[in-house]
Amino acid sequence: MKCSMKSLLSRVVALGAALLFAAQAHADVNLRFVCWDGDEASKVLKDEIRAFEKAHPGIKVKFEAAVYDNYFDKLLTQYAADAAPDVAMLNPDFHQRFSKRGALLPLEPFFNQAPNDVTPAFDIKNYYPAIVQPHMYQGNLYVLPRDIAPMSIIYYNKGLLKKAGIGPLDGSWTWDFVAHPEKGDGDFLTVLQKLQKKNAQGKVVGWGYVPGWQGLFTDMVVYGTGARYADNAEDPTKILFNDPRVVKAYQFSADMTLKQKLMPSSFDQAGTNAKQMFTQGKVAMFQSGIWETPQLRKEIAPPSEGGFEWDIVAAPGYVDGTRAYPSGGSGYAIMSKTRHPKEAWLLTQWMAGPPGMTAMAKAGIAQPAIRSLALQEPWIPGPNTPADQQIPQNRIITDETAKLGVFPPGGLLWKEVSDIAKQPEATIYTGDMTAQEALTRSNATAQARLDTLRKEQDLPAYNWGIGAAIGVLLAAVLLVWVYAPEFGKRRTLRQKRENRVAYLFIAPWIVGMIVFTGGPMILSLLMSFSDWDIIRGARFRGLGNYMEAFTVDPTFYKSLMVTCLYTLFSVPSGVIISLALALLLNTKVKGMPLWRTCYYIPAMASPIAGSLIWQKLFQPEGGLFNTLVAATPGVRNLLAPLAGANGQINWLQNEKTALGSLIIMSVFGAGGGMVILLAALQGVPQYYYEAATLDGAGPWRRFRNVTVPLISPALFFVVITGFIGSFQVFTQAFQITKGGPNNSTMFFMLHLYNNAFQLLRMGYASALAWVLFFVILLFTIVQLQANRFVHYEGAER
Repeated sequence: MKCSMKSLLSRVVALGAALLFAAQAHADVNLRFVCWDGDEASKVLKDEIRAFEKAHPGIKVKFEAAVYDNYFDKLLTQYAADAAPDVAMLNPDFHQRFSKRGALLPLEPFFNQAPNDVTPAFDIKNYYPAIVQPHMYQGNLYVLPRDIAPMSIIYYNKGLLKKAGIGPLDGSWTWDFVAHPEKGDGDFLTVLQKLQKKNAQGKVVGWGYVPGWQGLFTDMVVYGTGARYADNAEDPTKILFNDPRVVKAYQFSADMTLKQKLMPSSFDQAGTNAKQMFTQGKVAMFQSGIWETPQLRKEIAPPSEGGFEWDIVAAPGYVDGTRAYPSGGSGYAIMSKTRHPKEAWLLTQWMAGPPGMTAMAKAGIAQPAIRSLALQEPWIPGPNTPADQQIPQNRIITDETAKLGVFPPGGLLWKEVSDIAKQPEATIYTGDMTAQEALTRSNATAQARLDTLRKEQDLPAYNWGIGAAIGVLLAAVLLVWVYAPEFGKRRTLRQKRENRVAYLFIAPWIVGMIVFTGGPMILSLLMSFSDWDIIRGARFRGLGNYMEAFTVDPTFYKSLMVTCLYTLFSVPSGVIISLALALLLNTKVKGMPLWRTCYYIPAMASPIAGSLIWQKLFQPEGGLFNTLVAATPGVRNLLAPLAGANGQINWLQNEKTALGSLIIMSVFGAGGGMVILLAALQGVPQYYYEAATLDGAGPWRRFRNVTVPLISPALFFVVITGFIGSFQVFTQAFQITKGGPNNSTMFFMLHLYNNAFQLLRMGYASALAWVLFFVILLFTIVQLQANRFVHYEGAER
């Protein structure tokens, strides 16, 4: 009986194991798919994912829509944390940040898989070569292109062109640095001159053309003249922003807005944008990519409803016949840590193949990367195309312009060095610097930076064994330093027991301190001697990071100086305003608690929300500050040198006023210090004031000899915390100016953030963090010396 029971039990266990194995074998494969596309595209992608799941019953896809801002930084961080998706959307600009670090799978091995009912034969030759090449690295394709997006599309208002006597545009026109009236409508500048509108005072109020962003027009001019920004698109070794053709292009772009006024400047676009100016009829032509089409269909009403007719035409080529335009595009890549590479390829091939491309083309969102699909319906309007998708009718031009696209360099180091080279871009466009002066200087700095970064590629591996030993030694030294005064003391049994209980009570804090503060600080110190991008293995750099900061990094001293200037003005002004508000609110008047709350609320508000409010106040056209300046003749004359070509001050985009504007913004947080000082004021005994009054002291003497000494501990605290906070300012510059223009608002913390999370130079960022730590420590020690001037009631001196 026992044997039969034992046999039966073993059979049950075996059957259960078999069923479990079978269930696992037939379980759905779950894939994560991440894209940065907007809402319209996301709807299309979700529908296609459902179609893919229907065609592949064993695969389930979780779609995750992301925003483009910081998309690549977040994706790299997810990869480093083993939380990356299986398939992700990438583009030519940034794919090397992944492929060079081994974060992507090369796609060629998947090309030769045997076709079947759900996986058709694959041929990369069907794709536009212009979009395939930029997605390659060292001969391997890492991103399967989904779309190509040449930025050579000019949307035009047919009515405004006809009203100006300009015939139908056929795309054969050309541009030059000077107008050629004899060519008529075949000359770009001549067309713009015909479309320019002026009011009775001679001020330009209507323009013929606006690019989606000014750099787009600059790039078109650069590429049209045959110039490029680097010597090698895949692995740049030379920065070419000082090329005479590039310099001429930048200056020409600036002159088009500031001198010839054939394009609206950033001042003219304040409170609006290029696309809105086109949809509102303020400009006749708008250059961008085909991705603008779905939104334009919604925003531009038909002529019968008060709108206008519009279509597209290819942007002009250079006068010598050269046609080359900036281009973009995107595709899907398979992350190397995926557990389901075969299924991930099926999804990639579907979404970046005929099914996915056709769906996106039907919605008018993206030009297919497969050329045959870009030459037929639904991309090219035909008899089966719905009436609301017939516009633009001239979409066939996208095929020709797709072959003429030029992509920016995509090297791993390009973002950092190109940001340096482009630092003075805003000052060129506002007329504060000539292109020759600005680009010659920035190109030299960028080239020096590139040379330094390229030398770092051959460093030895970081010895983690030695690093761990040093970390343990540092922790031991710290413990000895903390507990050394306690060694050798004789304690009774009761005292020892009390000490053990005390340590037991504070154990959670000690553990948290070690895990979340002490440990990361020691790791940060160790990593400050390395070159580490959190993905590849760390490499030992010795004191190289610190030497780079003090001797090579062109932004280090600039960011330190900007932070010091901000501190020098924001902390004293913040303390003075906080004290003034506290004195004002320290009165016994009905409704005073409400006023105190009103002044304190801004300090509690989100810094992002506050930044958006201040952006409106500082905007050139219609902003409160410019309105006040215009209404005050004396102030207007005083600030006249800071005004732009249109007579308005662009506070946040002018190198001379941007930092000052952020200092003014710091007043927004004065309520925090006000509450502390108000509490201190209310703690001052009234009899001190009564005694001072009897001695004949007036308001000023009572304030100086009674109030200030008695609230000096609170003042001292507000100054110390304000100083530390000002050295860590980040949000306002990150949200509004991004450190510009020309690094005039590049705070130290923003510089640290850029290196850590945009460039993934964690070792160098750790070194910067320790430099900041010692700077703050040094200044705090100096400030603590002023403690002897602080009055502590009842304290012995």
